[in-house]
Amino acid sequence: MAKILENRSICKDYFILRTDLDIKVYPGQFFMIRAWDNYPTLSRPISIYDFTDGVDFLIEKKGIGTEILEKLKVGDDIKLYGPFGNTFYTNVDEVALVGGGVGVAPFHYLIKEIQKLKPKSKITLYIGEREELELEKCFEDVNCDIKVKKGGFITDIINFESHKLIYACGTEIMMKKVVELAKACHIKAYVSLEKRMGCGVGACLSCSCDTKEGRKRACKEGPIFEGSDLIDF
Repeated sequence: MAKILENRSICKDYFILRTDLDIKVYPGQFFMIRAWDNYPTLSRPISIYDFTDGVDFLIEKKGIGTEILEKLKVGDDIKLYGPFGNTFYTNVDEVALVGGGVGVAPFHYLIKEIQKLKPKSKITLYIGEREELELEKCFEDVNCDIKVKKGGFITDIINFESHKLIYACGTEIMMKKVVELAKACHIKAYVSLEKRMGCGVGACLSCSCDTKEGRKRACKEGPIFEGSDLIDF
C-alpha cells in the first residue's frame, strides 16, 4: 500500500501519479496497480515513469480502472504490486528511444539512469503522438534530443542509419515497423511489449508471446525483448 503525493494532469487523457513507495526499481519495470477493492477484477500493469520521492507513473485514461486512478487525490491509498519484469540496459553510449503514446512512459526514468551512468551518452527521444497531445511536457526536466511526430508514423522521422541501438515502446504496429527498419540497417532493436496482463507474475499466461525460443511471458521473461527474437508479436 502506498499514498498519493501528487496527481498532475499532463494533457488530454494523460496524468502523472506520484507515490511515496520507496523501493528499488529499474527502468523498464512495471507495477500491477489498483485503487479499488473488487471491480474491476484485474489490476492495471503500469510502467515506471520516474523515481522521485517514491515511484511515479505516467498513465493514459482509457477505461474504468484508469478513470478511477485519474480521480485519486493527495493522501489517497493506492495498491502497488511489484516491481515486475526485466530492464533496459543502461550502460550505453548512444541510443534512440522510440515511444508511441503512453509508450513513452518508461523512457523518462531510463534517460536519467543512462545519464547517471554515462553522462556523455547521446540519447535521442522520438515521441509519436496524436495532434492534441503534448507528451513532450513529460520530459522537460531531462536533457536529451527530443523529436516529436504528431499524427502519422513516427518511423517517418527516424534516420535509422544514424543510430547504433534502438529501444521502442508503443503499439505493436509501431514496434514491428521499428524492428523491421532497424533490421534492414543492421541495428539492434529492443521492444517493450504492451500486453494485457492478469497477474504480473506469469501464472495466467495472458501476456504470452511467440519467440524463436518458444512461448514466453511478457511479465516474467519480458516485457523487454530483442525485436529480432519475436515472432509475429
